[in-house]
Order: sequence, then structure tokens, then C-alpha cells
Amino acid sequence: MKHNHYVLHIVLALACVLLIGRPQRLWSAVIPLFGQESLKRLDEFSSPANGPADSRERLAMLENAAFESNGAVNVSGVIKSGENLDLVLRGAGISAGRSLAFGKRLKKVFDPRRSRPGDKYSIWIADGQISHFSYRRSPVERYEVYWNGSDWEPERIEVPMTRTRDEVAGTLRGSLWESFQRSGADPDLIMSFIDLFSWDVDFTHESQNGDEFRVVYEKLYADGEFLGNGKILAASYRDRDETHRAIYFNSGETKGYFEDSGKSVRKSFLRAPLQFSRISSRFSYRRRHPITKKVKPHLGVDYAAPIGTPVWSVANGTVMFAGRKGQNGNMISIRHAMGYETYYLHLSRYAKGVRRGASVGQGQVIGYVGSTGMSTGPHLDYRVKKSGRWVNPIREKYKPGPPVPEGQMEEFTQWALNWTGQLDRLELGTRVAESIL
Repeated sequence: MKHNHYVLHIVLALACVLLIGRPQRLWSAVIPLFGQESLKRLDEFSSPANGPADSRERLAMLENAAFESNGAVNVSGVIKSGENLDLVLRGAGISAGRSLAFGKRLKKVFDPRRSRPGDKYSIWIADGQISHFSYRRSPVERYEVYWNGSDWEPERIEVPMTRTRDEVAGTLRGSLWESFQRSGADPDLIMSFIDLFSWDVDFTHESQNGDEFRVVYEKLYADGEFLGNGKILAASYRDRDETHRAIYFNSGETKGYFEDSGKSVRKSFLRAPLQFSRISSRFSYRRRHPITKKVKPHLGVDYAAPIGTPVWSVANGTVMFAGRKGQNGNMISIRHAMGYETYYLHLSRYAKGVRRGASVGQGQVIGYVGSTGMSTGPHLDYRVKKSGRWVNPIREKYKPGPPVPEGQMEEFTQWALNWTGQLDRLELGTRVAESIL
């Protein structure tokens, strides 16, 4: 038994030579895919050297051969609903005492109480003892435990990770969603692009055939397995009037998305408070009311949308009112900075926690489209006041966030020129092959 143990370690030591040479690299994007421990791993990662997948496969083969030659039996599977690690170990033939002792050692790197359905495990057992234990919670969170002859040695595995750069460009034909998909984009990238430009472009109402989009973004891999999209590095959207650009800049002191002029892409107010099908009535001082037929001012914008469509706050603020308000039906009013107030009328209901005095964030769902009060059908009547006077929500120019500091403008200008050039060189309707960053 002791001889086989030394053989095992010699084999594993030789196999580890295959895994040398993974330079550390910093990853700047964070995506909420796998939980807190996995997100920590996504903050810094290693880029694999040549042939990492093949090397890991060889290591696994050598490990398996060593354990089999040691007379060990493998039990593998996934944690099922209602199971925990202790039940799995005891079901594999491990005694209650050894299971408890093993759990205490494992706790040095991973608390067994955090096991959850879907976690994968592989256990090598010899003579009722755990020789090797492998546990995977996500592509970037894995643990190994070896029996050294007298005790278990647990460790967290540093999974090699890579970033690649991908590019998508196209022309609008039909909806933005369909046009992006034809260019090879997935839903995650489409939503990220829409969110990035939502302060300047109302894609539901303003986009039209012939508009052009270009995106350079990251794709993330762990051990050769695709995790998802990372950060958009640079993007542009050209409509009939102008070209909107967003360039990611991180100088350490300044971080965020900026126009090529250095102005922040992020504005104090979103262009629209919901995803809508059409504008059914615009801001006007002389509109014939559809019910009373009287000509009177309509000091907001009516967005037609199905009942239950989420309505979000267009900016950070404090709820001034949330309740029934006569002909306005269920209404919410919010006070914002710089003298702005926003009003959301005819709601079907309010989101949880939305009440007078509550703080809300930009993009936070505050209620749902309805047809309460004096209304001819499901829609949201959205209104904006500035310093006590009603303003047209569509035409109002909102203040952007902080720009690139003057002392960093020279650095940013060169950075922006580089990305603008790359975006402009992307051919519409083509998909550029991924390249490793």
C-alpha cells in the first residue's frame, strides 16, 4: 500500500510538468454566473500555455491509472436535491466516522455545508478509505483532496482561464434583436449593447432600417469551457442623425464607458422608463382628450405596452407618492437631483417596497403597466418636471456623468482613437474570428 502511494505521487509529479507555464493575467469584467467564490476566481486568472486541454486530459488519465493500479474504485455523480456531501460519502461506503473526519479536513478549503444540487463529485475509494476526492461547483471553482498515507491534503484548484476578443458588426434589417442575431451575437451581448446605449438611443422607437452597429467584446473561458461574455470593450451605433460611441477606459483612477470626446456615456436619466411597443400620445399643450374630447394640455408621453410590463425609475431618487390619484389611477412620483421630478401614471400595481420615502435606483422596477384611472387602454403616462415646470421627456437634454478628468485626457484620446479606428474598420455583416487577449 505504501509502495503504491509513492508510485502515485511520482506519476502525479511527472504529470504536473505538463501544466507548467501559465502566466497570471488580470480580468476586469465581472459577470454574476456562479456565486461569490467563483466570482472571486473570475477577478484574476491564468492564461494557459500551449495545449492546456490536452495536458489536463493526460493528467486525468495518469491519475485514473494510478488509482486503479492502487485497487481503488471510483464513485462519481452530482449532488441531487435533498442530498448533502455526508450522504454521498456514506452512500459510497464511507463510514460515518470517516465521513465526519473527512468533512473537517475539507472545510479548510471548502465548507461541505455549502454543497448544492448540481455540484459534481468524483471519489476514489480503496479499502473503505477516500484516496482522492474531486469536487466541482462551477467551471472556475474546484477542489481536490488527496490521502497522503496518514491524513487528507485538501486544496483549491486554480483553474486556468482565458479571455478572447470577438467582434460583431451589422446593419439593421427588421428589429435590432434579429439584426444582431444574424450577425452572430447571443442574447447576452444584445442586452448589454442595449443597456450601454439606453441613455442616448431609444431602440424601440428611434431605430430604423439602415442603422449600423459595431461591437468589440470579451468572451471568457475556464479550462477550455465557455463561461459567457465579459466586458464590451468598444461599441458604436450609427443612426440617421449621428454616430454614438462607447469606449471602456480604466486608468485605475477613472473607470467606465465614455464617448470619444471623453464625456461619460452614462447619463443622469434613462431615455424611457420601460420597453414599449409605440408612443400613443406625445407631449403637447393642445391635445384632444380621447375620452372627454376636450382640447387640453397633455404634459407627458404615453407609452403603449401590455398590462404587467415592468416600469423602472429613469434615475436615482426618492419616492414622493405611491397610491391612487383620481383620473391618474395608480401613480408613482419620484424626486431626483437637479430639481427633477418624474411621474408614472395608470399603473396596475406597484413593485415591492415602493412607498413614500423609499430610495430607488436608476433602472429599478417600481411598478407595472396598467389602465387604471381615466384610460382608454393599457399604457404608461410618463411625465417630467424640472424646477417645478413640465418638460418634454423626449426632448429634454439630461446631464451626463463625470467625464474623463482633464489630467487623463491625453491618455484617453490616444486610447479612444485606437478603438474608434478598430470599430470603423469592422466590415458590416461579417463575423471576425476570435483572438486571444
